[in-house]
Amino acid sequence: MSARTDVLLWAQRVLARKTAPAYQILEVPSGCALDVAQQAFHKIARLAHPDLHRTTLSPDELELVTQAYSRAAAAYQEIRVQNRTTTKMIPILRAEPTTIPQTAVIPTSRSPNKAVPLPDAEPINPAQAMTPKALIYYRKAELCLRRGELVNAVLQLKMAIASDPQSPFLRSALAEVQAEVTKKP
Repeated sequence: MSARTDVLLWAQRVLARKTAPAYQILEVPSGCALDVAQQAFHKIARLAHPDLHRTTLSPDELELVTQAYSRAAAAYQEIRVQNRTTTKMIPILRAEPTTIPQTAVIPTSRSPNKAVPLPDAEPINPAQAMTPKALIYYRKAELCLRRGELVNAVLQLKMAIASDPQSPFLRSALAEVQAEVTKKP
């Protein structure tokens, strides 16, 4: 068969699988490793990338191949995100409330840096305990983690710590993500 026929048959096969899981679209085993999915997607790209067929296919056929290729790219991205997203860093809205320490430094007019015991420690949300700028960087780190970009998440967490250097929550989140980065090949 010709390359034109191969790519059209592939496109029809992919588009026929409307609700198929990502691994079926890429034609890889369920729960496969990321490198297997990557090899499958690169093979598809070498065969069916729409730019390779701009001159050989009719506009309708090219549209069919473009739709199928975009489904394959989305399937690869889905597998990539599933395999790379860390589960260590808990989203801030679902985080367990932390407690304020029993003693805190409260400036007073008499002794500006004296530790004063606090009455009943109340749980606080980590989002309320950090500066707004640090919270923005933390949210960006969460987005990076969802996309599987661990190195970028580390950078965003370091920026959050630079904005709020006193936050133990941010430091523990950074340690967890850095541990994930060192585990990944």
